[in-house]
Amino acid sequence: DLDAAKSSGINAEWPLRPGIAQSVHFHWLNHTTFCRQSSILGNMEDVGQSLKDGLGTLGSLTMKGFDRAKQYSQEKMGSAVKTQYDQEYEGLASRVESTRQWINNTSNASRNFLQPNVGARLEDMFAEKVNAAESSQNQTIKDIASIIPVRKGSSVEKRVSYAEVLGSTMKQGGMEIGDSTQVGQSLIEVGTTFEKIGMLEREYLGDVFLKYFKPFSNHLQVEWSTLATEKRRLELARLDLDAAKSKVKNARNPEAMQQNEQKVRECQAAFDRQFEQTKILLTDADRKSSEFTQYLEEFIRSKMVFHEQAHKMLKESYDQMKK
Repeated sequence: DLDAAKSSGINAEWPLRPGIAQSVHFHWLNHTTFCRQSSILGNMEDVGQSLKDGLGTLGSLTMKGFDRAKQYSQEKMGSAVKTQYDQEYEGLASRVESTRQWINNTSNASRNFLQPNVGARLEDMFAEKVNAAESSQNQTIKDIASIIPVRKGSSVEKRVSYAEVLGSTMKQGGMEIGDSTQVGQSLIEVGTTFEKIGMLEREYLGDVFLKYFKPFSNHLQVEWSTLATEKRRLELARLDLDAAKSKVKNARNPEAMQQNEQKVRECQAAFDRQFEQTKILLTDADRKSSEFTQYLEEFIRSKMVFHEQAHKMLKESYDQMKK
């Protein structure tokens, strides 16, 4: 058993400061490995093995976590060998990650473009989250979403556009001035045109949201999330493999050497399985990335139709005013 004195109090470790000495009796630190060590850094592998022997499964998990941390730290310091992935895998992983990053950036920029008003944009995002929660498989989430108030008429295609506001103001001014004057007639004519363009703009925004923005933003998100998890598992499997190889090099006797070599074979098999699974997911995500093109085509089509119809309305109004 190990007895120790612990001092407590405000700045108790400083000279001339009052403190309280407590006697601490450690029953669980009676393993001979701990007693033999003059410092914590004396022999950490023996410490980990002691935890494994004393705590069973929990100790095994602790030992594995320690091995991973040790391997990772040594790699960062340049004192450990690191298994390198092949160039094909590195290129594939880099391309998929770059695609994920820039698709998400493009989605955010598209939202800002389609709705420049920050308040309206936040309202739309909130409504989308609530709608997604209402269709959740989790009943608790659905119940919470059902009681959250969402302002009706706040969706993208229902909100009054700036063109409609401008047109309504022009028409109101023209009617107040009187349609018997030239300026009154002009205000009413242009105002009516901009009201039509505003309604057309709402149809355009609703079409773009459903056929471009929503599928473009959601496409491959599940796959990318799954892929991130598998890549983390692959990296952990690599750390386990390299840590096992390091133990083989540092084995102290033939028995330890044999045990560590068996561990290397097990870790190598686990790493190979995880590598193949991750590579399959990467290949599939890379192949499906071409599907983003069709959503971009829908965006261009909707934009062309809107501008063609708006241009037609504006030209008719201009010709009417020039008569």
